[in-house]
Amino acid sequence: RAVSAGTAEDDGPPKSGGRVDAIDCARGVALIGMALYHLSWDLADFQLVPPMLPFSPPMRLFSHAVACTFLALVGVSLALAQRNRLNLPAFLRRLAIVAAAAALVTVGSLIFAPGEGIWFGILHCIVAASVLALPFIEAPAFASLLVGAAAIVIPFFVHSPLFDPPALLWIGLGKALPNTLDWYPLLPWAGVVLIGLGLSLLPGVLGRIASPKRWRASSGPARAVCFAGRHSLAFYLGHQLILFPLVWTAAASGLFPPVPPPKPDYGAFLAACERACVAGGRTADDCETSCRCVADVVERSGEAERLGADALDARRKAELKQMAEACMAR
Repeated sequence: RAVSAGTAEDDGPPKSGGRVDAIDCARGVALIGMALYHLSWDLADFQLVPPMLPFSPPMRLFSHAVACTFLALVGVSLALAQRNRLNLPAFLRRLAIVAAAAALVTVGSLIFAPGEGIWFGILHCIVAASVLALPFIEAPAFASLLVGAAAIVIPFFVHSPLFDPPALLWIGLGKALPNTLDWYPLLPWAGVVLIGLGLSLLPGVLGRIASPKRWRASSGPARAVCFAGRHSLAFYLGHQLILFPLVWTAAASGLFPPVPPPKPDYGAFLAACERACVAGGRTADDCETSCRCVADVVERSGEAERLGADALDARRKAELKQMAEACMAR
């Protein structure tokens, strides 16, 4: 089967069945991209790169491109695996494997990052999108393309707090955003799976992909990338077990000096503080001095980066508040 786990075909004349190296290699390239993006998170966590690097527009665009590649290949693989007829037992078996992996990711995230648990990451989305795509496997290509396009477009126009409860938030039409390490709601991301399925079902596409004359990986690097693509689930679950210790070792070695965090920008705070102070009846000069004093107190505390989070305990927050109030009193 085209998307089943297994070993590479033996060398010999190309066959019309079996693995499709082009698909495996495309998936392998996407895995490398995913690993690079996750590496940026690890490097930022250990202050070896600027902390905002994973959130920068180029990196966010890169991560979305990788996710789109993965999800589109899910649709292509569905079409290839079921190209002769719908094999429901094989479909359900593969679905159960991915669902078990998604559950493992959820459990692991709750253990290692309890405040940012992964409830609907990319594996969860693949499971739900595969179920959604099932009726379209034997439907005309235009049906999958049409529904896929609608799934991608709808979230740009429909947002309602009615979908904010946890039981509905995974659909992707709510206004709230969960605090999670991985978030790929059903809409719009399931649409990418359906687009991949629909493109594969266009006349002649599957025959060309699985043709006996199809491209075959022959070089060592190409075979290695294809191997990773054939075992994508294992790669996905295990890559951080390799990356994280490597980055930790690099940081602990002292060979790579940490990147200092950027100096906090107090411009917005000072403007808001001075407006509120003047509105309270004090002069503009007094308010400017007092608000600058508060900013200096926070700066000296060394905890400016954490004031917006829950990392400070109640006692320390109370101390900072008292120092700020002392500024205002002076």
